[in-house]
Amino acid sequence: MTEIYIVKQIDNSRLRKEVDYERTKECLLLMSLGVLCLLIFLFLAWQHFQIIRDGYANEALKRELNQLAEVNHQLKLERASLRSPQRIDLIAKTKLGLCAPSYSQIVVLSDPFPAEPTPTLLAKTEKYLIDPSVTKLHAIR
Repeated sequence: MTEIYIVKQIDNSRLRKEVDYERTKECLLLMSLGVLCLLIFLFLAWQHFQIIRDGYANEALKRELNQLAEVNHQLKLERASLRSPQRIDLIAKTKLGLCAPSYSQIVVLSDPFPAEPTPTLLAKTEKYLIDPSVTKLHAIR
């Protein structure tokens, strides 16, 4: 048995597809709904990532605050050790060569220092030949 195939040429060039407005409307509605869902998802993701980023920044600031508090504590300890009277006395005696004043070098003032010094106070060096520091004291006063 032989089979015969007949090829028939179909010309569809003159046909026009009808526009289905209901289907187009439904497609546009679904696409706009999908875009809206995508925008909501992106907004929520952005918020989530921003919260994570702020958390990392907060932790970095806490670490920096702790580090600065430790440095502050170290500086306060150093200041306290530098202000200790024993250390100042040791430096004054060893490095600067100072010594405690003798009884004859102590000057007791009867009147306290005025709040504001008088403008024309001059030192007199002839009277106080004992020690130049007394002269400076009177010049300051």
